[in-house]
Order: sequence, then C-alpha cells, then structure tokens
Amino acid sequence: MNWGHKIIIVFVVFAAGLLTLVTKSMRTRIDMVTPDYYSEELKYQQVIDGKQNAGALSTPVIIAQADNTIAVTFPRELHQRELTGKVTFYRPSDSGKDVDLSLQPDNDGQQLISKQLLTKGQYKIKVQWTMDNKPFYQEQLINIY
Repeated sequence: MNWGHKIIIVFVVFAAGLLTLVTKSMRTRIDMVTPDYYSEELKYQQVIDGKQNAGALSTPVIIAQADNTIAVTFPRELHQRELTGKVTFYRPSDSGKDVDLSLQPDNDGQQLISKQLLTKGQYKIKVQWTMDNKPFYQEQLINIY
C-alpha cells in the first residue's frame, strides 16, 4: 500500500468519527434548569427575602426520609398557623421527574410525602411558603433511596 492510500484511509476514518460525534451530540437531550428561567430570575429577590425570613426562625425546616415517606417538619412557631406554598422536588438530571406538591402540613407542622411519587436518585427539595404575607424559602439536597 502506498502513501496515497494511507492518506485517504486517514481522511475516511476522520470523517466517520466526526459524523459519529455529530450524530451523538444531536441525539443528546439537554434540559434547561427551568424552561422559563428569565422570569424565574426576575423573581429571585423573593427567594433571597424568603431565605432571610426562614433563617430568622428558631429552627430550620427539617426534611427527613424514612422507609416509605419523606417528612417535612416545620418549626414549633409555625404549628397551627396558616401556611400557603409548595414543596418542589427538583431533579437536576431529568426535568421530567420533577414533582410539585402543595403545602399541607398537619396540626403538628408536619407533611408526609410518599416516596412512590419519586424515583431513586438526587433531588433538591425546595420549600416555599407564605405566612402573614411574608415569603419563606428553604432548600436542601437529598438522595432518595
């Protein structure tokens, strides 16, 4: 085999590799953090205020998982108070597995969430609520097992 054939083989292998990379990159799914991140960015001041308000509570919201449930427990000063808000289970690796639930704590300030709503893996749990027209916000990473 002479050097001309070797050059042609190298170019063909290079072109095949390049086509393979382009094909794989076109098929890769890329999720945005949120589909409407611009409007979410404009609302971020509420998150900052909510974090400050939540930091002023006697204890943070406790998020713990048991065998079949995840318990979201609010501090004592929030028990039997009217709270409106939501709990968001944000899955960074797949937005299709995100779960939004309305906040409905019982009289002891606890809300139990079934693990059957979630798949195993890492979630960022975002708890947003309003009490007396004041925003509150807390987030925590958790691995669902």
